[in-house]
Amino acid sequence: MPWTAVRYESLMATTLTFPAWLKEQEYRTDDIGAFAKEVGRLGDFPDSGGKAIYDGYFETSNDEQRQAYERAWSEFEASPEPSLP
Repeated sequence: MPWTAVRYESLMATTLTFPAWLKEQEYRTDDIGAFAKEVGRLGDFPDSGGKAIYDGYFETSNDEQRQAYERAWSEFEASPEPSLP
């Protein structure tokens, strides 16, 4: 593959954000799925950001919601970085 094609593909790829990853988890029947559905209903959930942004968002949440967030973030962080063409 010529260098220009490789460069073009790398410029076009974007990584999945935490909210986009959560959206993909809404089908699940476990606590991550329930958390993803709950987040999908929030009107003020940040569209992007690192863990510090979401830590701040959930810092005043109840223990159950913070634990669900931590489990979801751990799975998100462990997942391969999917790229969208």
